Amino acid sequence: MKNLIPLSLIILLAVSCNRQHVHDPKGGWQMIQMQMVDNGKVTNYFSDRYIVNQTKIWDDNYFIFVGKYQVDTATTYRYGVGTWTLNGNIYEETIRYHFDKSYEGTKNKIWLEFRQDTMLHIFPVNDAGVPNNKHWVEKYVRLK
Repeated sequence: MKNLIPLSLIILLAVSCNRQHVHDPKGGWQMIQMQMVDNGKVTNYFSDRYIVNQTKIWDDNYFIFVGKYQVDTATTYRYGVGTWTLNGNIYEETIRYHFDKSYEGTKNKIWLEFRQDTMLHIFPVNDAGVPNNKHWVEKYVRLK
């Protein structure tokens, strides 16, 4: 019995050290799908014509995203940095720097949903997490 307690503590410590943040965004994520939904009409932005490479990273307080978007022969770069909070599935960003200056200093309310190593990022939403008639659905996978 004496040996069982230290062994149990070692196993518990090993499991907790290996556990990833299952229900929060901390870490790095790669966008694999982006859709715009406008009154039920869905537009997919990952296609042969529209190539998106975007990564988003979270730590305890801050997020940053950077992406390269290619449409036909045109290339643009997108970025954003700020702080974040998470209350259940309601995630809120306070944007400090953004490629679209009109977003700087604003808050963005987002619904986050986790399915193992996949995260849905739906915005904008209201306080109950219901998306606006025109909203975005981004799908990310956790970077290993």
